[in-house]
Amino acid sequence: MTVRFTSSEKIAETSSKGNQEKWLDGNRWYKLDQFGYEALAETAISKLLESSNIETDTPFSFVRYQMERIHAHGRERTACSSENFLTEGQSIITLSHPLRRHEYKDLKAILTALSSDKQRIAYIAKSTVEITGLAEFPQYLTLLFEVDALFLNDDRHLNNIAVLYKDGKYNYCPIFDNGAELLSNTQFSPMDIEPKALMPELQARPFNTTFTHQRNTARSLSGPQLYIPNFIRVQIAELLEPLLPYYAQRDRGFILDRVLDRLCAVIMARQKI
Repeated sequence: MTVRFTSSEKIAETSSKGNQEKWLDGNRWYKLDQFGYEALAETAISKLLESSNIETDTPFSFVRYQMERIHAHGRERTACSSENFLTEGQSIITLSHPLRRHEYKDLKAILTALSSDKQRIAYIAKSTVEITGLAEFPQYLTLLFEVDALFLNDDRHLNNIAVLYKDGKYNYCPIFDNGAELLSNTQFSPMDIEPKALMPELQARPFNTTFTHQRNTARSLSGPQLYIPNFIRVQIAELLEPLLPYYAQRDRGFILDRVLDRLCAVIMARQKI
Protein backbone atom coordinates (compact mmCIF):
# COMPACT_ATOMS: atom_id res chain seq x y z
CA MET A 1 0.00 0.00 0.00
CA THR A 2 1.23 3.48 -0.83
CA VAL A 3 0.84 6.22 1.78
CA ARG A 4 -0.19 9.44 0.04
CA PHE A 5 0.76 12.76 1.61
CA THR A 6 -1.62 15.60 0.79
CA SER A 7 0.30 18.13 2.86
CA SER A 8 3.54 19.69 1.65
CA GLU A 9 4.73 20.20 5.22
CA LYS A 10 7.94 18.36 5.98
CA ILE A 11 10.93 18.45 8.24
CA ALA A 12 14.37 18.36 6.66
CA GLU A 13 16.78 16.70 9.03
CA THR A 14 20.30 18.04 8.73
CA SER A 15 23.35 15.87 9.36
CA SER A 16 26.95 15.71 8.21
CA LYS A 17 25.68 13.65 5.27
CA GLY A 18 23.11 16.18 4.06
CA ASN A 19 19.37 16.70 4.47
CA GLN A 20 16.77 13.96 4.79
CA GLU A 21 13.06 14.60 4.58
CA LYS A 22 10.68 13.42 7.30
CA TRP A 23 6.94 13.73 7.81
CA LEU A 24 4.84 13.27 10.94
CA ASP A 25 1.45 11.89 9.90
CA GLY A 26 -0.90 10.88 12.68
CA ASN A 27 1.30 9.13 15.21
CA ARG A 28 3.93 7.88 12.78
CA TRP A 29 7.11 9.37 11.36
CA TYR A 30 7.87 8.73 7.68
CA LYS A 31 11.39 9.15 6.36
CA LEU A 32 12.36 9.17 2.68
CA ASP A 33 15.28 7.39 1.15
CA GLN A 34 17.50 10.26 0.14
CA PHE A 35 21.00 8.95 -0.52
CA GLY A 36 20.61 5.20 -1.09
CA TYR A 37 18.85 2.49 0.90
CA GLU A 38 18.50 4.15 4.32
CA ALA A 39 14.98 2.75 4.85
CA LEU A 40 16.23 -0.81 4.44
CA ALA A 41 19.11 -0.13 6.84
CA GLU A 42 16.76 1.33 9.46
CA THR A 43 14.32 -1.56 9.17
CA ALA A 44 16.90 -4.34 9.06
CA ILE A 45 18.81 -2.99 12.06
CA SER A 46 15.67 -2.59 14.16
CA LYS A 47 14.75 -6.21 13.37
CA LEU A 48 18.20 -7.41 14.39
CA LEU A 49 18.00 -5.37 17.60
CA GLU A 50 14.79 -7.24 18.47
CA SER A 51 17.05 -10.23 19.16
CA SER A 52 19.34 -8.20 21.41
CA ASN A 53 19.33 -7.67 25.16
CA ILE A 54 18.53 -3.94 24.94
CA GLU A 55 14.97 -4.06 26.21
CA THR A 56 15.36 -7.10 28.46
CA ASP A 57 18.60 -6.43 30.35
CA THR A 58 18.97 -2.63 30.16
CA PRO A 59 16.75 0.41 30.94
CA PHE A 60 17.12 1.52 27.31
CA SER A 61 15.00 0.96 24.21
CA PHE A 62 15.12 1.26 20.44
CA VAL A 63 12.74 2.36 17.70
CA ARG A 64 11.16 -0.24 15.40
CA TYR A 65 10.92 0.64 11.70
CA GLN A 66 8.99 -0.77 8.78
CA MET A 67 9.34 -0.28 5.03
CA GLU A 68 6.84 1.96 3.22
CA ARG A 69 5.94 3.18 -0.25
CA ILE A 70 4.83 6.81 -0.09
CA HIS A 71 3.67 9.30 -2.67
CA ALA A 72 5.71 12.50 -2.29
CA HIS A 73 6.84 15.23 -4.70
CA GLY A 74 4.54 13.85 -7.38
CA ARG A 75 5.89 10.29 -7.47
CA GLU A 76 6.18 7.10 -5.47
CA ARG A 77 9.19 6.89 -3.18
CA THR A 78 10.70 4.30 -0.86
CA ALA A 79 10.65 5.21 2.82
CA CYS A 80 10.41 3.76 6.29
CA SER A 81 8.13 4.64 9.15
CA SER A 82 8.19 4.40 12.92
CA GLU A 83 5.84 5.16 15.78
CA ASN A 84 6.24 8.60 17.35
CA PHE A 85 7.89 7.79 20.69
CA LEU A 86 7.47 11.28 22.17
CA THR A 87 4.75 11.79 24.75
CA GLU A 88 2.74 15.02 24.79
CA GLY A 89 4.98 17.92 25.74
CA GLN A 90 8.15 15.86 25.49
CA SER A 91 11.03 16.95 23.25
CA ILE A 92 14.36 15.61 22.01
CA ILE A 93 17.39 17.56 23.23
CA THR A 94 20.62 16.91 21.37
CA LEU A 95 23.56 16.44 23.69
CA SER A 96 25.60 19.36 22.40
CA HIS A 97 22.93 21.81 23.59
CA PRO A 98 22.90 21.15 27.39
CA LEU A 99 26.66 20.56 27.44
CA ARG A 100 27.34 23.96 25.88
CA ARG A 101 24.93 25.67 28.27
CA HIS A 102 26.46 23.89 31.24
CA GLU A 103 30.04 24.86 30.44
CA TYR A 104 29.39 28.32 28.98
CA LYS A 105 32.19 27.70 26.49
CA ASP A 106 32.82 25.98 23.17
CA LEU A 107 32.31 22.22 23.56
CA LYS A 108 34.59 21.36 20.67
CA ALA A 109 37.40 23.33 22.29
CA ILE A 110 36.89 21.49 25.58
CA LEU A 111 37.03 18.08 23.92
CA THR A 112 40.04 19.02 21.79
CA ALA A 113 41.95 20.09 24.90
CA LEU A 114 41.56 16.62 26.44
CA SER A 115 44.47 14.32 25.67
CA SER A 116 42.69 11.05 24.83
CA ASP A 117 39.40 9.64 23.57
CA LYS A 118 38.99 7.91 26.94
CA GLN A 119 39.03 11.30 28.66
CA ARG A 120 36.62 12.74 26.08
CA ILE A 121 34.11 9.91 26.48
CA ALA A 122 34.41 10.10 30.27
CA TYR A 123 33.87 13.87 30.16
CA ILE A 124 30.73 13.62 28.00
CA ALA A 125 29.32 10.79 30.11
CA LYS A 126 30.04 12.41 33.49
CA SER A 127 28.84 15.88 32.44
CA THR A 128 25.59 14.47 31.05
CA VAL A 129 24.93 12.59 34.28
CA GLU A 130 25.47 15.81 36.25
CA ILE A 131 23.16 17.83 33.99
CA THR A 132 20.36 15.31 33.47
CA GLY A 133 20.49 13.06 36.52
CA LEU A 134 20.51 10.02 34.19
CA ALA A 135 22.85 7.83 36.25
CA GLU A 136 23.28 5.17 33.56
CA PHE A 137 24.10 7.55 30.73
CA PRO A 138 27.70 6.21 30.53
CA GLN A 139 26.25 2.77 29.77
CA TYR A 140 23.83 4.31 27.27
CA LEU A 141 26.69 6.05 25.46
CA THR A 142 28.64 2.80 25.33
CA LEU A 143 25.59 1.04 23.90
CA LEU A 144 25.32 3.65 21.12
CA PHE A 145 28.98 3.16 20.21
CA GLU A 146 28.53 -0.63 20.22
CA VAL A 147 25.57 -0.39 17.85
CA ASP A 148 27.52 2.01 15.62
CA ALA A 149 30.52 -0.34 15.51
CA LEU A 150 28.35 -3.33 14.68
CA PHE A 151 26.48 -1.69 11.82
CA LEU A 152 29.02 0.95 10.67
CA ASN A 153 27.25 4.21 11.54
CA ASP A 154 29.69 7.00 10.71
CA ASP A 155 27.22 9.81 11.50
CA ARG A 156 27.09 9.78 15.32
CA HIS A 157 28.11 13.41 15.84
CA LEU A 158 27.09 15.18 19.05
CA ASN A 159 23.86 16.38 17.42
CA ASN A 160 22.99 12.72 16.86
CA ILE A 161 23.22 11.82 20.55
CA ALA A 162 20.17 12.96 22.46
CA VAL A 163 18.05 12.77 25.61
CA LEU A 164 14.35 13.32 26.16
CA TYR A 165 13.09 16.31 28.14
CA LYS A 166 9.73 17.24 29.70
CA ASP A 167 8.78 19.48 32.62
CA GLY A 168 12.32 19.77 33.93
CA LYS A 169 12.99 16.02 33.80
CA TYR A 170 15.21 14.03 31.45
CA ASN A 171 14.94 10.48 30.17
CA TYR A 172 16.90 8.20 27.87
CA CYS A 173 16.17 8.58 24.17
CA PRO A 174 15.35 5.37 22.31
CA ILE A 175 18.05 4.35 19.85
CA PHE A 176 16.85 5.55 16.46
CA ASP A 177 17.97 7.11 13.18
CA ASN A 178 20.36 4.37 12.06
CA GLY A 179 19.81 4.98 8.35
CA ALA A 180 23.44 5.95 7.73
CA GLU A 181 24.58 2.44 8.64
CA LEU A 182 25.35 -0.64 6.53
CA LEU A 183 26.98 1.45 3.75
CA SER A 184 23.51 2.75 2.83
CA ASN A 185 24.68 6.13 1.52
CA THR A 186 25.60 5.21 -2.03
CA GLN A 187 26.89 8.72 -2.75
CA PHE A 188 29.67 8.23 -0.20
CA SER A 189 29.85 4.44 -0.64
CA PRO A 190 29.26 3.78 -4.37
CA MET A 191 27.68 0.50 -5.41
CA ASP A 192 30.53 -0.35 -7.81
CA ILE A 193 33.13 -0.49 -5.01
CA GLU A 194 33.52 -3.66 -2.97
CA PRO A 195 32.37 -3.34 0.67
CA LYS A 196 35.75 -4.61 1.91
CA ALA A 197 37.39 -1.62 0.22
CA LEU A 198 34.85 0.86 1.62
CA MET A 199 34.82 -0.27 5.26
CA PRO A 200 38.39 0.83 6.21
CA GLU A 201 37.65 4.35 4.93
CA LEU A 202 34.81 4.92 7.40
CA GLN A 203 35.48 6.64 10.71
CA ALA A 204 33.49 6.46 13.91
CA ARG A 205 32.12 9.72 15.18
CA PRO A 206 32.16 11.91 17.17
CA PHE A 207 35.89 11.27 17.71
CA ASN A 208 36.95 10.42 14.12
CA THR A 209 38.66 7.19 15.06
CA THR A 210 38.11 3.51 14.27
CA PHE A 211 34.87 1.88 15.32
CA THR A 212 36.73 -0.76 17.29
CA HIS A 213 38.76 1.82 19.20
CA GLN A 214 35.75 3.97 20.06
CA ARG A 215 33.67 0.99 21.17
CA ASN A 216 36.45 -0.58 23.22
CA THR A 217 37.36 2.73 24.85
CA ALA A 218 33.76 3.22 25.97
CA ARG A 219 33.63 -0.37 27.20
CA SER A 220 36.76 0.18 29.27
CA LEU A 221 34.79 2.80 31.22
CA SER A 222 31.36 1.19 31.45
CA GLY A 223 31.73 -2.44 30.43
CA PRO A 224 30.03 -4.19 27.50
CA GLN A 225 26.32 -3.42 27.12
CA LEU A 226 25.12 -4.97 23.86
CA TYR A 227 24.50 -8.64 23.19
CA ILE A 228 23.15 -9.91 19.87
CA PRO A 229 23.20 -13.64 19.07
CA ASN A 230 25.25 -14.78 16.09
CA PHE A 231 23.20 -14.99 12.90
CA ILE A 232 24.22 -17.23 10.05
CA ARG A 233 24.26 -15.87 6.51
CA VAL A 234 21.02 -17.56 5.49
CA GLN A 235 19.14 -16.04 8.47
CA ILE A 236 20.24 -12.54 7.52
CA ALA A 237 19.28 -13.15 3.88
CA GLU A 238 15.82 -14.30 4.99
CA LEU A 239 15.43 -11.14 7.10
CA LEU A 240 16.33 -8.96 4.12
CA GLU A 241 14.21 -10.84 1.57
CA PRO A 242 10.90 -8.98 2.16
CA LEU A 243 12.70 -5.60 2.26
CA LEU A 244 14.52 -5.85 -1.08
CA PRO A 245 11.42 -5.57 -3.38
CA TYR A 246 11.13 -1.90 -2.38
CA TYR A 247 14.18 -1.29 -4.57
CA ALA A 248 14.84 -1.60 -8.29
CA GLN A 249 15.61 -5.13 -9.46
CA ARG A 250 19.04 -4.06 -10.70
CA ASP A 251 20.06 -2.89 -7.20
CA ARG A 252 18.77 -5.75 -5.06
CA GLY A 253 21.75 -8.03 -5.52
CA PHE A 254 24.20 -5.23 -4.72
CA ILE A 255 22.32 -4.23 -1.56
CA LEU A 256 22.02 -7.83 -0.39
CA ASP A 257 25.72 -8.51 -0.92
CA ARG A 258 26.81 -5.32 0.86
CA VAL A 259 24.67 -5.93 3.93
CA LEU A 260 25.59 -9.61 4.11
CA ASP A 261 29.30 -8.84 3.72
CA ARG A 262 29.22 -6.41 6.64
CA LEU A 263 27.17 -8.50 9.04
CA CYS A 264 28.90 -11.79 8.20
CA ALA A 265 32.29 -10.13 8.73
CA VAL A 266 31.16 -9.24 12.24
CA ILE A 267 30.00 -12.79 12.86
CA MET A 268 33.33 -14.25 11.72
CA ALA A 269 35.25 -11.79 13.91
CA ARG A 270 33.18 -12.85 16.93
CA GLN A 271 33.93 -16.52 16.30
CA LYS A 272 37.68 -15.78 16.45
CA ILE A 273 37.48 -14.11 19.86
